Amino acid sequence: MNEANQRRFYELDRESLGRLVSRMAEEELSVVSGGILEEFERSMAEFFGARHCVATINGTASLHLALFAIDLKPGDEVLMPTYGYYAFAIPVCVMGGVPVFCDIEPDTLAIDPGDARRRITSRTRAILAHQPWGCPADAWALRALADEHDLALMADASHAIGALFNGRPLGELYDFVCTSLGKGKLLSGGELGAVTANSDRHRDRMLLYGHVNRVPKGLITDEYRHLTNSVGIKYRPHPFAMALALSQLTTYPERSAKLVGNVRRFEAGLAKIDGFLPHPTPAAATRVYWRVTFRIDPAVFPDQAAVIDALRDRGAPVEKHRGAPLIHEHSVITEYWGVATDGEFPVARDAHAGTVQIPVFAFYDDDAVERILAEFTEVAREL
Repeated sequence: MNEANQRRFYELDRESLGRLVSRMAEEELSVVSGGILEEFERSMAEFFGARHCVATINGTASLHLALFAIDLKPGDEVLMPTYGYYAFAIPVCVMGGVPVFCDIEPDTLAIDPGDARRRITSRTRAILAHQPWGCPADAWALRALADEHDLALMADASHAIGALFNGRPLGELYDFVCTSLGKGKLLSGGELGAVTANSDRHRDRMLLYGHVNRVPKGLITDEYRHLTNSVGIKYRPHPFAMALALSQLTTYPERSAKLVGNVRRFEAGLAKIDGFLPHPTPAAATRVYWRVTFRIDPAVFPDQAAVIDALRDRGAPVEKHRGAPLIHEHSVITEYWGVATDGEFPVARDAHAGTVQIPVFAFYDDDAVERILAEFTEVAREL
């Protein structure tokens, strides 16, 4: 059901796919400049409220380009949350940098600005904040901290496409907004990414590293015009991926609003069922939902696993990543890249252990809210 709802949300039917195929017949199979590449980058910059956007093949590539743009050197440190996806840290490690992990806030589940402040050293170059499950981090506090210490401020917005903080899009608040538009994201090109920037130099450095044959002709500034081509890995995406994402972008606000409305009705109903605790949305946040998260109150249900199993037996689409570690404990980070970390991160550990999820596309059916709430109600009565 979730896969079918996802395709409906993306508006992927035979008619829309036929239009995409027709458009691709008019494009080159690899677009160096102009055409759909220019349209995609312009549209995504406008969507995120930034001056520039550079298209990439995926979200991890977007992070890599942003780190290259600030000229991250071996030994430089990047502050990031330990609650999240381990790939946050990989581009830092690839460039010889050091991920410095921080605890999170209990309401947003995003990086805690206070803990980040305590971990700043003379080697710190950037703060990377994610927006977990669609809830924006405290951009005001992070912006003030970054400006105070002359740090780059980066957002991973892969879960939060279209989210606002204090009514402003993330591209206005962060130096870089990196996002995945890959499988299962709220906007998807299948395999696609984007990174926004407000500095001409940052934009040019991202082209310099990741876009073969856009250097020097496509540069805005003069610093690298003497070079005959790019210097790094080719991260240019396929035109069909960009066309697929652009086809969804025009109607995304309306479709996202439907999801948000349904999820808020679900959260209001869930809060009335003893033993289930929806995550609060901070007052400054205008969030979207990539996952709907809640906690099971141990005072009511001491055995969380039994509740999850009972919900699944009833058909509720709940998920729990029981085996995935916090990032600072991930074997790829500790063993392959040799990153050692001090600290306990109690809020992140509690959130990791206690948070249960429902894929947001489960709520795209008109009757999904009442049906899923009924499943939760039945389980609460039984247990």
